[in-house]
Amino acid sequence: MSSLPPDVLGLGSATIDDILYIDHFPQVDTKQQAQRAERFGGGLTATALVAVARLGKRAVFAGRMGRDDASRWVVDDLARDGVDVSAVVYDEAARPIQAWIMVEPPPHSTRTILYTVPDIHGAHPSLPDADLICSARCLMVDDFGLTGHIRAARLARAVGIPVVGDFERLQTPGLADLLGLVDHLIVSQRFALALTGAATPGEAALALFKSAPDRALACVTAGDTGSWYTTNGIILEHQSAFPVEAVDTTGCGDVFHGAYMVALIDGLPMQQRIRFAAAAAAIKATRTGGRMGIPTRAAVEALMAST
Repeated sequence: MSSLPPDVLGLGSATIDDILYIDHFPQVDTKQQAQRAERFGGGLTATALVAVARLGKRAVFAGRMGRDDASRWVVDDLARDGVDVSAVVYDEAARPIQAWIMVEPPPHSTRTILYTVPDIHGAHPSLPDADLICSARCLMVDDFGLTGHIRAARLARAVGIPVVGDFERLQTPGLADLLGLVDHLIVSQRFALALTGAATPGEAALALFKSAPDRALACVTAGDTGSWYTTNGIILEHQSAFPVEAVDTTGCGDVFHGAYMVALIDGLPMQQRIRFAAAAAAIKATRTGGRMGIPTRAAVEALMAST
């Protein structure tokens, strides 16, 4: 690993995304030809780290991987995208998550995900070393490997390192404990409404903020309708989505997280962080796959300047 500490350390999920591009969503008990199929790396944490690297910061992945072909593919793919993988924790029984994604073209621009979760995946319960965790400028956690994430979040918070979280699965043992340790909580509208029972993403953002007394941010992203966020649980703010022609929304939320962490590390004010993240996610949506459209910093700044 580089002697320089990571700007962002991520311990959670990395996936193989096999994407099927289809004319329309299939009906049951039918046979349908796909336009094409492609394989990409994915995962909440892994794709966020690729975004961090492409936007010019040091990203380190320290999740668990096996020695099988699928694990090697994931690790090599992350390395090609500029993520430091020298801290990966290897376990012979570990495997990456496998996802199959059906993508519809405009005007629907939808994506439907099916996935399998192996028995051993995500963050290790007691690795990486505490020194690595405490050397990072930001820690990213998700809902794959909660025991390890809770440990890492406690270590990070003890030394003042911000913890950024992204979650998708409600029925995860220990999720409530981890949610309470996340300083900067950014989740999708679907997850936020289901978790809080709120009627709107704005109401959900307020509820999520109030669920942890020392939260710095609660943000709910809602695709082309933008994102709602609060930094005090009282005042609700809205960031509009940038107007782009969306081709594939796979990975947009992950890119939002990665760009937000870059802006956080750079010390940008909250409104600018959210706007920067929204612009990065919008650019990603103009390309297929979860990572092909991840922009450079220059591209993000150009979109922000033009809108």
